[in-house]
Amino acid sequence: MDRDDLLNWIRRDGSGLVDRFLPSGARAELEGVILDGRHEVDADAYLMFVSIRAMLRKDGMANCDSDQEAGQIMALLNA
Repeated sequence: MDRDDLLNWIRRDGSGLVDRFLPSGARAELEGVILDGRHEVDADAYLMFVSIRAMLRKDGMANCDSDQEAGQIMALLNA
């Protein structure tokens, strides 16, 4: 799936992507960051980012590349 296809999918059904690819410990990690109180976090954006990153990794993308690509996709969604 190329970036444009992924962006279209997220725009149509972002919650479906999160439901399908959200890593098991992501909500607990998010809760820990929120409770820590040192950072302001957009919970929906965080869950979307980690879900996109997990999907890219599942498709075989290297960790550092998936982090960068997920960040770029999030930037495009917010543009």
